[in-house]
Amino acid sequence: MHSRIQGVLFALALVAFIGCQGGNKQPKFPDLNPVKGTVKKGGQAVNGGVVTFTPEPPSSEFLINSEVGSDGTYNLSTVRLTDSQGERKSGVPAGTYKVTYAPPLGDQTAGGQVNTNQLPKPVTVKAGDNNIPIDLPGK
Repeated sequence: MHSRIQGVLFALALVAFIGCQGGNKQPKFPDLNPVKGTVKKGGQAVNGGVVTFTPEPPSSEFLINSEVGSDGTYNLSTVRLTDSQGERKSGVPAGTYKVTYAPPLGDQTAGGQVNTNQLPKPVTVKAGDNNIPIDLPGK
């Protein structure tokens, strides 16, 4: 009887261990496609900032963004938000996205607000290499 109880306890411990391991799975990165481009406003390349692509429909598992260089260029990557390390990989899943640009922190309004710009129309990322220029409205 003693060995039967030990066997049952071992089985329960094994099930609990496997259950704990399986409950901590992170979403798998989808296939990613290189996306780069230049952000311009009034025909001129912007100097810095951040560009963010938000999938339609939105997802809480991944963040897609890039810092914008002093020459207006960007190169998107995808960050997994559901783990403590925030694993980042170069590229973007194929799909449709809303695009938002936030200027550098020094370009704030008098009240400390950052004026973000959202493109009026979504953009599409296709399988393979993508060069997506971003022309912001306004001057």
